[in-house]
Amino acid sequence: MKKLYTTAKIAIVLMAVVFVASKSNAQVSNHFKTVWDGENGQDHMNFMVISAILEDLPLTVGDEIAVFSGTNCVGASKLAKAINPTDNTTYLKISASRGDGANDGFVEGADIIIKIWDVESQKEFVAKSVNYRSDISSWLTTGKFTSGATSVVEIVSYEEFTQKISLIKGNNLLSAYLAPGNPNVSAVMKALVDNGYLTKMTDETGKSFSLVRNVGWVNNIGNIEKTEGYLLAIATNCTLDIIGRKVKLPLDIPLKSGWNYISFPKTVAENAMTVIQQLIDQNKLVKVQDESGNSIENLKRLGGWKNGIGNFEPGKSYKVNVNADGILTIK
Repeated sequence: MKKLYTTAKIAIVLMAVVFVASKSNAQVSNHFKTVWDGENGQDHMNFMVISAILEDLPLTVGDEIAVFSGTNCVGASKLAKAINPTDNTTYLKISASRGDGANDGFVEGADIIIKIWDVESQKEFVAKSVNYRSDISSWLTTGKFTSGATSVVEIVSYEEFTQKISLIKGNNLLSAYLAPGNPNVSAVMKALVDNGYLTKMTDETGKSFSLVRNVGWVNNIGNIEKTEGYLLAIATNCTLDIIGRKVKLPLDIPLKSGWNYISFPKTVAENAMTVIQQLIDQNKLVKVQDESGNSIENLKRLGGWKNGIGNFEPGKSYKVNVNADGILTIK
């Protein structure tokens, strides 16, 4: 996330004002219960949340934030108003208590785990990204519990899903409706490589992820792109699991004149002609093919445009030939 304050002067003002002003925004948590509930606790560590984002939106009134040491909730607060990064009166203060060996607080030096309770969806989320601010040298940035310390944090979270894509021996055209947390091809394909299932992966430009003798697997593709499809050569029937966030729709897929491997980032099948009709209307479509060679093409006097593919399916990619650069929008 972008830093909200860039000068030492602003940082000092932030530190001086925030711990007093924020008290009005912290309410007793209803969902999260600390292991030291009902007591004052001891040897506290203080947290100040100055930004909290869930699914690209700021947390709202009634949402809760908690800090965990292992499986133990050691501090929690509920928002009385939404956190506004530019208004220090909205920052959320959380106090965490150190334990005395009876699982009643944090373990000194343990990893800090931050969780969110979304009151609207009634779901818990683990913070996927925590930015520990370092505007002031005394602020702790290690991500470890430390008695008496203060950490000022910006947190981001989101829900992740798993897409299981069935692959058969031979060539497969692949795409996903999820954007993996680590989009590097080497990471996404690791399970297939480790199990000996992947022979080669190629993008529409001919760049590959392949095994080079005396070198190992070489990634010339880079990252998986949400607009793109990929050709996978598979040694035996298998399943690829992709974990990530759902691709946001509508999605504009840029097309270059000639053949393109397009993604189909939807969770349900859709009639292929419905998806591709916009290119027909623009007089740009030449032909579409799936991985089996079925096609959509104009038979002209023999019946016009014919759909030999049927539906576009989640997990699949399609080859699209256009006579000019254009945009295909997946809605």
